[in-house]
Amino acid sequence: MDELPKQTLREQSKQELTLLLRSILHEGDTLTKGHLANLLFELYGFPKKFCREIVEMFFEEGLEALARGDELKLSNFGVFSIKSKSERPGRNPKSGEPAVIKARKVVTFHPSGQLRDEVVEGLKEKAAEMQRMAENS
Repeated sequence: MDELPKQTLREQSKQELTLLLRSILHEGDTLTKGHLANLLFELYGFPKKFCREIVEMFFEEGLEALARGDELKLSNFGVFSIKSKSERPGRNPKSGEPAVIKARKVVTFHPSGQLRDEVVEGLKEKAAEMQRMAENS
């Protein structure tokens, strides 16, 4: 039996993962840590408790990295980082009175080019699908 090229195997795995994820998530659902744990369970058959612990550990490590001031880089997804914002003048939205917004640190996210492209492409496909449905009505 001939071995499939690595790229073909990778594409096949990606397609299987996409189908599995779609079977776990329904239209309009938010992807949660529970969904990720179920995905690990379905793909690898690890015990569900172990899968939940793996997902929790991943997010705890990411949170700790950000708390230390490190960046959290996820290939083909994006980069989470901490940005310092300096004190600045603002306004109380209820009373309209001037107020000082204190200096603080915020988490920022910069999507990768691949994520940006896939989101834009997905939005284009959804818009085209909605247009076809409207034309068929």
